[in-house]
Parts: sequence; structure tokens; C-alpha cells
Amino acid sequence: MAANAQENSPYSRYGWGNLVPSTPIATRGMGGIGAGYVDFDPRYNFKNVYPRSQTVNFLNPASYSRLKITSFDLGFEVENQVLREQNNPEKYKASYVNFSYLQLGIPISRKHNFAMVMGLRPISRVNYKILSNRLEDNPGTGNPIDSSLTTYEGTGGSYQAYAGLGKAFGKFSIGANVGYFFGTKDFSTRKELVNDSIIYNKLNNQTKISFGGFFLNGGAQYAADLGNSLRLVLGATATLKHDYNASTDFIIQTFQYDGSGGIIGVDSVYAEENVKGKISFPASYSGGFTLEKQDKWMIGADYVTTSWDDFAIYGRGDTVASNWKVKFGAQLIPNAFGTNYWGRVTYRVGFNFGPDYIKYKNQELNQYNITAGFGFPVRPNRFSNQYTNLNLSLEYGRRGSASTQLQENVFRLALGFTLSDLWFVKRRYD
Repeated sequence: MAANAQENSPYSRYGWGNLVPSTPIATRGMGGIGAGYVDFDPRYNFKNVYPRSQTVNFLNPASYSRLKITSFDLGFEVENQVLREQNNPEKYKASYVNFSYLQLGIPISRKHNFAMVMGLRPISRVNYKILSNRLEDNPGTGNPIDSSLTTYEGTGGSYQAYAGLGKAFGKFSIGANVGYFFGTKDFSTRKELVNDSIIYNKLNNQTKISFGGFFLNGGAQYAADLGNSLRLVLGATATLKHDYNASTDFIIQTFQYDGSGGIIGVDSVYAEENVKGKISFPASYSGGFTLEKQDKWMIGADYVTTSWDDFAIYGRGDTVASNWKVKFGAQLIPNAFGTNYWGRVTYRVGFNFGPDYIKYKNQELNQYNITAGFGFPVRPNRFSNQYTNLNLSLEYGRRGSASTQLQENVFRLALGFTLSDLWFVKRRYD
């Protein structure tokens, strides 16, 4: 068997594909924590100055309430993936670049701790191509006949376009994201007989699904001042189960390939278009905390659980199961106000673990990720209200083990740009 695709991930055939990292790049280096994370310096709470950039934490919209400076966040990632098949010494490798997120955070009222965020981010990806060769048997006699080549191929994924609001009431903050959740999944099984003297038509069995609808998730945070420049932030998020409208095309046809590898239909065996139905996505909950020493360090942890047993396509379940994940992370700033640049850099480490939501052949796929990261401040222009921070994260992860049919090892490098500026500030004249 051979695998050959941009993402090289046969597991993305199940559910709605491989779930992408769902945290800002600033926190990916800390194991992906986010429920209790907020990028905020209370020393500049009620002033029309905020002398550094702010990362927008879309994982918990309650954190939006602490935005004091308009922030534009953009993230990209480069992945290198290695796939191993059980009892096969060969490795299948792929490298690719993906978009991580695009978002804009705007403080509506700095004094009243009220802000909004708009953004777009991918949720999952479907991308695989598997080739399987075998010798077919005559069903009547059991004797071998021609060889066959079967191609399993799929593309697609899902995205969220969202807008969110966050409001703080003293130490307590709440927030919500509302937006449009949409996606596609196009998967096919193509079979052809390999014969030197006879040309057979090839068979294509293809299903194209698309869905879309509005979603809502919310969060809350509580920040406690422990004295000695220590701050504890407790956070929780919730996304409820929701059914989305879907449309599906079913195609069974004979075909031939054209010169560029495209499909030319020869005869339609069965076709049904625009079949309406529902896609059920599960509820998900998270809770966590961060403990921060101002200008020095931060530690944090999250627990996330998702009821994937409730996932269904047109009322039918899939090869998925409810799962959980535990995340731990920390960051350190050696000397936040020193003259040495490397002392002002933020250094991050973390890890996370838990079973994957895909449960192939009733076998649990354990996964873990080890992470590291850096936050590089960029010196602003003199007399400028523009502040920039570059966040870099490095991740090594594994899904499955030597005992599972497939094992995936992933190395991911992600780069995020946080561009912040003070907007809507009234000019003052002496």
C-alpha cells in the first residue's frame, strides 16, 4: 500500500478530518493552553497608552474584554509529516504549508473593558490519497484473474468565520463568539483492472458533502490578584452540540482518465444530487488556569473534553469516539526591561496528551505533543503607537503507536504576527 497526498494522512478520511491546532501561536509553545490565558498588563488599564502588543486569544472569548490596543493577528504553519504502516519498514513523508488564522481585535471601550474580535480560522482538514494493489479472484472458481488498483482519495475541511464580544465586570469576564461554521468533504473510491491486452472502463464511487450554519460558543474568566505581582486567572469555555444543514451528491460511474489525470465520465451507474440532511457536531468543554508573575513567568494547564460519540452524518455515526486532552505550559522572560534583547524575549515550553477523536477499528489512538516557543518583541518607531510581536512555536507530535495499523509523527513550525496599534484615541493639545 502507498500513501501520497499533500497531508499524507489516511486518518483524515474519518469524522471531519484531522483537527488543526486550535490555539493562538503564542500559546502553542505552552502546550496549547488557552482557557485561562489572557494577554493583559493591568498597569495600563485605564490609560490611553499600552506600550506593547496584545495577543488575541480566540479560544476563550472572555479574554477579549481585556483588549486595550487594536491587534491584528495572522498565523501560518509549516508541517512535516511521517507516516509508518505496521509491519512495513517504509516511511511516507510529506511537507506542506497551512494558514492558521486571521483575526482583528478592537477595544470598544478601554475604560469599561469591552472589546470585539472578528476572524477566520480552519477547524479541520481532509487530505489523503491511498493506492492499494491486489490480485482479484474469480468469484465462481476462486482462481486468480487480473490485478486491480484501488485509489482512495479525499479532500476538504471545515472553517469558522466569527465575530465575538468580551466584557469584564471587575475581576470577572464573559464573552461569546458567533459566526458561520462551514465545510466540505469529497471522498472517492476508484477501481481499475490492470490488463495488458484488454482495456476496461474504470469505476468511480464518489460522495461529495457540504454543510454550513451558525455556531455559538462562550467563555468566562476570573482574575485574582494574589499580591507580590502574582495573578491567577481561572477560565472555562463551552460549545454546545449543534446540527448543521448539509447537502450531498452521490456518484457511481465508469470513467477514463484524460491526459492531465482528470476524470472523464463514460457511463453513469447511479447519481443523486443535492440530498438534504443534517451534520451533528458535538459539544465541547474546557477549563484551566494560568498563574503569572508580572514581567517574569507564567505557568498554566487546561483540560478539554469533547463528546464525539454524538457526531453523525445524516444520522449515522462514524469511526470516532469521545475524547479528552490535558495541556501544560510555562513561559519565562529573563529581563523584561533590560538592555539585552535576548533577555526581553519570551521563552515557552509545554506538552499535551490524550486520545485522538478517531477510533480506527475500535482501537484508541493515543497522541501527544511536545512544544516550545518564543515571543520576539519588535522595537517600535519613535513616537509611534504601533507595536509588533513575532511568535514562533515548534511542536513534535505522535498519533498512534507501533501496535496501531498506522502511526503518524508530525513536526510543526508555526509563525504568528501580532500587529497592534492605538485606534480611536482623542488628540490632546497643550
